[in-house]
Formats: sequence, C-alpha cells, structure tokens
Amino acid sequence: MKHFNIKKLNKTVLTVVMLYFSINAMSQTEIRITTEELLVLHNTSWTGELIYVNYSDGKEVTLQTKMQIEIKNDKIIMHTQYDNEPSANSKSTIKLKNNGTHFGKEKIVKKDISKSGTVTLKTKFEGKDDNKPATIMKTYVYDGNHFSVTKEVRFKGSTESLVRNRYTYSKL
Repeated sequence: MKHFNIKKLNKTVLTVVMLYFSINAMSQTEIRITTEELLVLHNTSWTGELIYVNYSDGKEVTLQTKMQIEIKNDKIIMHTQYDNEPSANSKSTIKLKNNGTHFGKEKIVKKDISKSGTVTLKTKFEGKDDNKPATIMKTYVYDGNHFSVTKEVRFKGSTESLVRNRYTYSKL
C-alpha cells in the first residue's frame, strides 16, 4: 500500500490558498475611475495653453489652445484647437477600459479626490517618446473650473523624468 505524503499535500494546499488570496487582494486594490467621476467635464468648453519641450532644440514652446470635452458612455472625447496652429487641431478619444482601471492603454496608478472635489489621476504606460523607448506618466487634474494634463517621460535606462508637455485650462 502506498503511503500518502501529508506534508507535501499540506504545502500544496497552503500554496494554492496563498495564491488565491494574493490574486484576490490584488484585484481589489486596483485603482478605478468611473464615468460618474468624469461627469463634471461633460459638455464643457475650456481655454488655456499647451507648454511643451521642442524635440529639435530642447526649448520650451507655449501655444494658446481651446478644448471642448464630452463624455459618451465609457469614452472621453476631446476636441482641441490651437489658435496659432490650426493644422494641429485634433479630436481624441480616451476609452475607459478594464472596468475603469485604464484610460486607453494608460494604467491608472493613483487616484485622489480632495475634499473640495478636485480629482487627480496618475497613469503610466510603456511607449516611445522622441522615437526612444520610455515609461510615460500622465497626471490629470480637474474640477468644475480647471483641467490640466501633464506628460512626464522617463527614457529606458534612466532614473530621471522630464516634463514633456503640460496642458492647463480654465473653464469658459
């Protein structure tokens, strides 16, 4: 008669239980944004500026800009116009994905809602900047009167981040 190895079974059961609780705890701690938390931006118009670092000479450039935002289901639709560069006007759509844990391909890594109602979201994703692999981080800050997006870049192999651009708006 073969003997059953109870110690080995106990280790296996313990490993499975620990794995289950680890996965469950990770899924509960994911940071999410809901469409309700974005509704303050729905059907709004904004005026402001884009400040960016020029790739060719490293100098800072400021452009006057206007933007309109609408929320449709799980999408944030932004129409952006540049006063002095109308050829750069654009429409962009960010879709909430994975139950609100992602803005498109950007994983939400931090969310804070202040007592006054200002929402701060930080996202992170791997991509390219200046045709080089980089970790890209964006910070979205908004309330009923202000909206900003700051893009920071950390190139592969570097520990330093640089602010690539910042949109800052006031509500019209």
